This record gives sequence, C-alpha cells and structure tokens, in this order.
Amino acid sequence: MPRGGRQRSQSGPATLSSPTLGELSSGPGQACFYVDVVPGTTHDVTFLAREARKKGLQNNTDIKTQMDLASQTVLVRAYVSDWVRSNPIPDADLRKEYDLIKTQIGDREYKVAHILVEKEDEAKEVINDLQKGQKFADVAKSRSKDPGSKDKGGDLDWNAPANFVKPFSDAMVATPKGKFTPQPIQTQFGWHVILIEDVRDAKVPPYEEVKPQLSQRMQAAWLDRYFKELRAKNGL
Repeated sequence: MPRGGRQRSQSGPATLSSPTLGELSSGPGQACFYVDVVPGTTHDVTFLAREARKKGLQNNTDIKTQMDLASQTVLVRAYVSDWVRSNPIPDADLRKEYDLIKTQIGDREYKVAHILVEKEDEAKEVINDLQKGQKFADVAKSRSKDPGSKDKGGDLDWNAPANFVKPFSDAMVATPKGKFTPQPIQTQFGWHVILIEDVRDAKVPPYEEVKPQLSQRMQAAWLDRYFKELRAKNGL
C-alpha cells in the first residue's frame, strides 16, 4: 500500500490463442531460428510437428513433460472458458455491484495534498510552520517522508475518500476547502498534515460504460470461489 494512505484493485480468464512460430522456435537456453512462412497457421504447425516426430523428439523426457503440460494448459483454458459461458453474471448482480461502488465512491472528489512524517511532534511542527505562513508545497518538499508525493509538493491529485484509509479519508472530508488539518492525523503510515485544495462533484462513469470491466472483475471473483470449492471437494 502506498505511504500516502491510498488503498489499492484482476482480470478474467485468459483467452486461448494459437502459438506463433516465433514462440514455438525459442525457449530458455535454446537457439532461436526463423522460418520464412506465415506465422501461426495450422498447416505450418502441423508440418513442423510431423518433422519433429520423425526425429523422435517427442520421446525426449524434457520435451514430453513440456508437451504434457501444454496439453493440460489447453484443457484448463477450455474448461474455464466453458464454465464462464455457462455461468454468466446476472445483470442484476452487476447493477448491485455498480451501485455499491458508487456508494463507496461518494458524491464528492477532493484534490488533496499531504505531508507525512514519522512522529506526532514533527507533524505539530509542520502545522506550526504552515500557520506562520510557509507554503504547503515547500514544507512538503523539505519534510515529507512520502516518496510518491514529496517532490510534487505533497500533491495526491483528485481522489474519492474511498481511495484512502479511514483516518485519512475522515479527516479529508471534515476539512474545509482551502484549509489544512489543524491537528496531525495518524495512520499506519505515520502522521499526516492534510491540505484540501479543491472539491468537486464525483465523476462516476455510467453503468453501460463500465459494465464489461465490472463483469470481468466479478467473473474473476466467482471463478476464485468456484476453484476453492473444487479444491475442498477434492481434499486439496
């Protein structure tokens, strides 16, 4: 998790694609060769596989292991694809997840900056310097311990409260626009002094726009749950 207090978000199943000749012709510790043919055609792959079998390469222990693994990978991908087709995410579930995310995001976004220090006394010194008229960005550059924002004067850009750990987001929401927190804010990252530079209405994309990504994310979660059930059934 970044030291600025932000929290972090898996793609769905991979799609099956045919290997290209470039992929088939190279590997760790092996010479890479090039064939003047159209890459990836079924005819070329079949032809080269037949030539390899003539040489008995399929009987090599290492190659046989790789072939078995490749065969299992194809089966696994096919099984996952079939399961996904047979278990589509209902639109009602997608809309429910969308509404939940909207609620978590809230109706406001905040342009926020912060100064992170290790001790409360240091944070109080920072507040004292700011109250004496020192510029927030200058103090951040000289004193902040957050490597991601220090050189930018503490700037964390526009964010929804849900993007931060709770003590940080609570203080952010409670601080008026143009003001900094009058007291240090403690999180697991240290002590913060937070500046609210601006506030605006949250820009939440419409449901139809994010539906594909939402479906993919929920599919991944459903698959993970299904895999856990399969492992449990098989005593794994």
